[in-house]
Amino acid sequence: MKNEELLISRELRDKCAGRYEVLEKVKALLLIPGTELMTVKQVAEYYEVDKKVIEMICIRHKDELLNDGITTCSYKDFLNQQSVGLEKMKGKVIFSFSDGEVLEVPNRGLKVFPRRAVLRVGMLLRDSEVAKEIRTQLLNIEEKTSSETKVKDINEEQKLMLEVGMAYASGDTTAVMIATTKMMDFKNRHIQKLEQDNRGLAGEILEWKDRSKLNAGVRKLAAVTKIRFSEIWNELYKNLQYKYSINLKARGNGNKPYIQHIKENEWDKVIKSFCAMCEAYGQSPSEMFQQKLKV
Repeated sequence: MKNEELLISRELRDKCAGRYEVLEKVKALLLIPGTELMTVKQVAEYYEVDKKVIEMICIRHKDELLNDGITTCSYKDFLNQQSVGLEKMKGKVIFSFSDGEVLEVPNRGLKVFPRRAVLRVGMLLRDSEVAKEIRTQLLNIEEKTSSETKVKDINEEQKLMLEVGMAYASGDTTAVMIATTKMMDFKNRHIQKLEQDNRGLAGEILEWKDRSKLNAGVRKLAAVTKIRFSEIWNELYKNLQYKYSINLKARGNGNKPYIQHIKENEWDKVIKSFCAMCEAYGQSPSEMFQQKLKV
């Protein structure tokens, strides 16, 4: 996997969001004393970027970070912490700690990040060497986990096939029935998972009103496969024209096809064609269709 994939795919970020132990492996965290939280300033210092960069990430990816627990605390939330001094000033309260740290809490509250949200920021920061290392570590873990799962499935299938063969060789009809039932259960689990994923993808597609998401999907497919955006679009249009008799170029009254000429009752055919293209390129259609893609 490439380092940039975490910047693009929210689905992949969500899969990696619980692995915040990676943070300490890359660089020591400086938390608010007595808490598991960090301020915007501390997060910026951790990633070695300007504070404004972190604030912009919070605006652009508000939904993701809120889901990870980012919140605003008042000074009262810190009263029971390990502070040795408290000073109320106009517009803020200042806490001082035994290790020399100082915490300023504005009257309007202080934005804080739990470890999960700090990790999310690292998956979203493009120009931070610390963030790049975070993403590398996460992708290494994800690839290893994925490979281990595939190997486990292969080993289980081979074991079940051997059991079926041995059962037939023994001539024991009961053993044959038990072994074949286990084999069918194994296959059905994988079929059900695939069907569930496809139903989920179909549900997302049918709810779409903003067709620019298809553009985003094509852009990601182009980025992953290193094939030009225009070439993928042209191939998609050809598939639609010859397979479903949908000629978008004719509807655009010119040489350039326009996505807005797709009719509602044709939309599922467009999605089927694009999914087929993704699979032909060895890519996951669901990842290509992520909301808020930025390539």
